[in-house]
Amino acid sequence: MPTETLNKIISVLSHTWDAVGPFQTVIVLTIPVVAWLVRKPVTDIIMKAFFAMVKGLHKSISDDIKKTLVPAGRLIVVTTGVLIAHDIISMPEPYFSIVYNLLVSLYVIAVFSASYSLCVYIPQLFVTKKKIPVMENDGVTVRVTQTAVVFLGIAAVMKVWGIDIGPALTGMGVVGAAVALAAQDYLKNLLGGLNNAAEHRFSIGDLISVEGLVEGTVESVALRSTVIRRLDTTPVHVPNSELANSAIINYDRRIYRRIYWKISLTYSSSVETLREICQRVEKYIHDSDYFVSADKARLLVRIDSFNESSIDMLVYCFTRSRLYVDYLDAKNDLALAIKTIVVESDGGFAFPTRSIFIEASDAAGPAQFIAADTEDEAVTNKDQKQ
Repeated sequence: MPTETLNKIISVLSHTWDAVGPFQTVIVLTIPVVAWLVRKPVTDIIMKAFFAMVKGLHKSISDDIKKTLVPAGRLIVVTTGVLIAHDIISMPEPYFSIVYNLLVSLYVIAVFSASYSLCVYIPQLFVTKKKIPVMENDGVTVRVTQTAVVFLGIAAVMKVWGIDIGPALTGMGVVGAAVALAAQDYLKNLLGGLNNAAEHRFSIGDLISVEGLVEGTVESVALRSTVIRRLDTTPVHVPNSELANSAIINYDRRIYRRIYWKISLTYSSSVETLREICQRVEKYIHDSDYFVSADKARLLVRIDSFNESSIDMLVYCFTRSRLYVDYLDAKNDLALAIKTIVVESDGGFAFPTRSIFIEASDAAGPAQFIAADTEDEAVTNKDQKQ
């Protein structure tokens, strides 16, 4: 450091010391020290109040977020104390402004770092109890929001130091237009991802089917594409714009799984047998823990139609569990129960059959292909031919 600059700084400090006085000097030194000592308890009180408010909204904050919020809160407490002490000191310009801007910049950085950490909870702000929950990692919304927070934080710090960001934004607008023309596909996918996130069409881990594209489990969501792992474990990267413009079937948003069967019974079954089979099957479904009761979902066991080779019985019900394994177990037990009920009720299962009746007569063909019933008829037929 040059001697002239060092002497100037010493002169400023000496002038500030003489202007403040011993009493104010003690106060100025005490306030930052007190702020440093109380930073932990004050931050803990603020964090407890904040966590209680979040809990009241039926949300939860992960430990990683807490580790980011606590240091930011402590920095705000200490910076506030230093700012108060700084206002008491009558430092000459430009030193007063430089120190003031530095402290305010720290304050702004602390606030925006906390906001950056809370961005992961932005998707949950739009979810109510009546709706299906959205997972924390709603990638597109979180990344876009965090990018906006970083940009606003940088702009706020620049504003504190008196840097005019207007010309920079104008230049960025011109450059941005050129980039937009060259990256239309990327922007289209970005907007498609934002649309999917805003509508909560699916979450990570959901089993979905995209008409004409793919069927599988959503594995990750990025700014440009979504990774869907097919049922054969093959990953497929689907552009977000394709998802936004396609019909999506979300199997994990189902309330129950449906069973829709038509059981073919024989025509030889009596009316009483058919009625008994329907009543027993319906009672089995109603009493089983696998299936939803009739007051919550439709339950139908009825004679539905007369087919070519059978009388068809409709079985229409829903399983309680949405898991595929539980669904298979429910169908297995129901199939075995129907088999037992049909057999015990003296009924039978029909299968496609066709009976052909042939009428034999002189008009139907040559007489020699028609079997004679008696020996006399055979002799008569021979004489007629002669």
